[in-house]
Amino acid sequence: MKINMIKAKKDLIILKLFFCLLIPFVSVFAQQNRERANGEITFISSQHVYVKFSLTDGIFVGDTLFTKKDGVDFPTLIVKFISSRSIAAEKISSLPVSVNDKVFAFRRITEKEKEILPGNENLTEIKDSLFVKNKIEVTAQIKPSANNDFYGRFSVQSISTLDNQSSANSQQRWRYSFSLSGDKIYQSDFSFSSYITYSYNTYEWQTLKKDLTRNLRVYDLGLKYEFADKSFIWAGRHINQKVSNVGTIDGFQYERKASNFSVGGIAGSRPNFYDFSFDPKLFEFGAYVGRIDTIGKSQTENTVAIFQQTNKMKTDRRYLYFQHSNNLLPETYMFLSSEIDLFKIKNGNKQSVFDLTSIFFSARYNFSRELSTSFSYDARKNVIYYETYKTFLDALIENEMRQGYTATVYYRPTSRLFLSANYGYRSQKRDKNSSRNFGANISYYQIPILLLNGTFLFSQLKSSYSTGNQFGIRLNKSLTDEVSLSSEVRLLQYKFASNNYKLSQTIANFEISYQLPWKMYFSINYEGLFYDKISQGRFFIDLTKRF
Repeated sequence: MKINMIKAKKDLIILKLFFCLLIPFVSVFAQQNRERANGEITFISSQHVYVKFSLTDGIFVGDTLFTKKDGVDFPTLIVKFISSRSIAAEKISSLPVSVNDKVFAFRRITEKEKEILPGNENLTEIKDSLFVKNKIEVTAQIKPSANNDFYGRFSVQSISTLDNQSSANSQQRWRYSFSLSGDKIYQSDFSFSSYITYSYNTYEWQTLKKDLTRNLRVYDLGLKYEFADKSFIWAGRHINQKVSNVGTIDGFQYERKASNFSVGGIAGSRPNFYDFSFDPKLFEFGAYVGRIDTIGKSQTENTVAIFQQTNKMKTDRRYLYFQHSNNLLPETYMFLSSEIDLFKIKNGNKQSVFDLTSIFFSARYNFSRELSTSFSYDARKNVIYYETYKTFLDALIENEMRQGYTATVYYRPTSRLFLSANYGYRSQKRDKNSSRNFGANISYYQIPILLLNGTFLFSQLKSSYSTGNQFGIRLNKSLTDEVSLSSEVRLLQYKFASNNYKLSQTIANFEISYQLPWKMYFSINYEGLFYDKISQGRFFIDLTKRF
């Protein structure tokens, strides 16, 4: 009996651990809202249709742009290149398009927590910015209007969690975010950018009132000045896209362009690892050189950088960074980045080394308008800051390389039918088994009679501790130009290797979104998680004002 009780407690601990790991992934699904973003066709070339938006954040390469005809949404264009406020797209339908025609996209709003490892913020956003870096023809054809110097966004979001088993698990979280940027303010040589968030759980409020700045996160707050000699300087807190893996930098960033070359220097500090505040003790400096070459309509860009990061003026990390992107081959885009550590402390001795820390490669190839594929490979070790982590350095020395790859195929046989399939693999030496995942989606736009969009999805996961399948169906419909509805049901089935325990869950999701006047957007999303006699619900409410 005692053995059975111990085993039961062990199984319960494993089950609780699984749910702790699962909930963040579920919350991402709950917060992946979409809002309608309106654009206007400004130029049509032999290859691309150019569309101007107020902002293109939340729109990605491969997304579909729609036109409305007789009250029906028709997929018309597919995104190929993106800049901050412009898109170059290809036609995917026989509907005629003309300059000044109105089109729209469903912008993704994924409000992920930004408080992930200060100094190495949200890596997803950083990688997304690298993927959309290929904007050769867009910037050549479209320039922002001089009358639209400022653009930004303010949003208020509430996340409420309800649990029928324990009131302690029911809580509410508020999140406020503000971003404002200005290019060539009033046709001057000054520009600036900012991004600030404030979030808290309601049960924290009595404590937070004593120190309102504790949960304030400033991710970007910088001022840029452009000199007449093709050079510029950033002052303040800013992420440099040429060396984005460095993360947020507090200080000064200078860059000068000469012909195909750009040379830059950075001096400042990293934000505090725990509260993201200004921390001059984490001084860092570095330099980079980049070169852009154009061959016909193709372009290649290379950047090499070296950085020294310190803690109380003692070397914390020294490393080399390399970044490359090109579209030299027809219908192909490739990106590569790598970090190589140059400094190490072993047995108390400082050493100069040349150790590969990470490498990331991605490629996309378009066989035709209907068929395309993408591939990515990612291998990395834990980044070690020898002074910051010195109290538990021994635990980090055994730093194995984690590696994996993902391959995806996209197929659009008609303008309304879209299919995709992906396969992923990840491994690490210490794991008994590697982790594999497979997924497939089938989407159909404007299903006859119902006039709604539908997607069927399937995914499968196999790892050393569990196997699982997920089935789901997603429907969305635009009631008017301003109002849209979406719903989703997913069935998850998992089996745990340690005790053969089987778990089945049902996740239901419903959302209504409303494009309000004055560039305002409102949405409310409900997601319910049901298994055994347990039910958990999450309400996500978002009110956003763009300007």
